[in-house]
Amino acid sequence: MSSAETLASADIAVVGAGAAGLCTAWELRRRGFTVAVVEQRFPTYGSSGRNPGCLWIQTRRVGLELALARAGRAKYDDFAAEFGDVFDYRREGGLFFWETEEQGAIMDDYARDRRAAGVEVEVLTHTQAREHTPILPATAIGAVFCAEDAQIDSLGFITAMESACTRAGVQIFRNTTALTTLREGDHAVGVRTVRGVVRASGVVWATGAWASTLKDEGLEVSMSTTRVGQMMMQPVEAQSGGILHGPRGVDGCGALADLPSFEASRFAPPISSRPIADGVAYDDTMALNRGGSLYVGHSIDGRGSLNPHISLESTELMVAAGRDRYPRYSGMGVMGLWAGLGTETADGLPIVGRDDGAYLNVAHAWGVASAPVCAQVLAELITGEDSEFAEGLSPQRAALTRDS
Repeated sequence: MSSAETLASADIAVVGAGAAGLCTAWELRRRGFTVAVVEQRFPTYGSSGRNPGCLWIQTRRVGLELALARAGRAKYDDFAAEFGDVFDYRREGGLFFWETEEQGAIMDDYARDRRAAGVEVEVLTHTQAREHTPILPATAIGAVFCAEDAQIDSLGFITAMESACTRAGVQIFRNTTALTTLREGDHAVGVRTVRGVVRASGVVWATGAWASTLKDEGLEVSMSTTRVGQMMMQPVEAQSGGILHGPRGVDGCGALADLPSFEASRFAPPISSRPIADGVAYDDTMALNRGGSLYVGHSIDGRGSLNPHISLESTELMVAAGRDRYPRYSGMGVMGLWAGLGTETADGLPIVGRDDGAYLNVAHAWGVASAPVCAQVLAELITGEDSEFAEGLSPQRAALTRDS
C-alpha cells in the first residue's frame, strides 16, 4: 500500500462525529492520544443534532441506567465550566404530567418508586406545575416534577465539542465515509475511507445505527435500529421552562413501565385519524429551545431499517398531539419535521467496549445523557483505568444475545 493512499495517521481512529464520537475523541485527546475522526457527512447531520436535548433523570430505571444518566448530566456541568455557556445548558427540571385520574393513580406509585430510588420528586397540581413551564397543556391534571432533569441545545453542544476537539489537535474529516476496517490478524489498525486510509493503533466505531452495517465485516452488534421523529414549531413563547413528558406514549420511560401497577392501555399514543400502525410507538415529549420554538414528539418507527426519512404515520401522530394539546398554536408554522436513526438494545443500555479487535461506543437510545459519559468509559478502558460502568456496558454482557 503506497503512502499516497494515507489520509491520516493517529493513535486512535474514531468513526463517527456525533456526540459519542466527538466526546470519545475529546476524552482520548485529554489523555494524550492523537486522534483522527472520520464522518460520512458532518457532525450535526445525524440523530445527535436532531433532538430537543432533553436530559431525563426521573424516567431512568434504578441501578446502572439511573447512575449512568446522572453521570452523564454531571459531564455537562464539566463541559459548561470548560467551554462556557455555548450550548444553552438549562437546569430547570422536568415535569411528567398526567391527563386522567387513572393515570394519576399510577403516577402516584411512580413518584413513590422514584423517591425509594433516591430521586427527589414532587407531585404537583396543575397550578403548581404551570409555574415551571409556559407550555404545560390545559389537559394536564397534575405532574411529577424532578429538579435533576435538564436540557441542552444539542446542535450547540456538538458544534462546541467539534471546536474543542479541533483546538486540542484532533483531526476531523468531514464527508469521509468509512468503508472497511483495516486489520492485522485480530486487531483493527485503521479504516479505509472514500478519501484514503486512516492508520491507527486502535479503531473506535461510534456510528450509531450505522454500526449495524458492521455485520458485513462479521461483527454482529447486538442492537436494533429505529427511526425517531420530531416536529419543531416556530417560536411560540418568550419564557423558558422545564422539559415535559406526557402520558400519550411512554416508550422511553422504563421506570414507569416497570411498575407493577403500570397499564399500557392507560398510556396509549396520540389519537390520529386512524388506528396507529403496527410497529409505530410514541414517546410523548415537549420542550422549548432557547429561541422559544416548541418541540413535539417523538415518534418511533422504521425498526430494522436505515431509512432516515420520517413517515406520514409518524408525522400524523405528532401533529395530532400538538393540535390537541395546543390549540392556541394551531395557526403557527412548522419549522422542522425530521427523523434521526436511533437504536435499541435488550436492556436499554448502550454498548461500550472492545469487540472483534475494535472498540464500540454505540446503541445510545437516550444519547443526550449517555454519550458523553460513555465516551469517558471507553477512554478509561483503552487506557487501562478503573471504570465504574465498563462491565455493565460491555458488548459481552449477559443481557445481550447474538444471532447465531
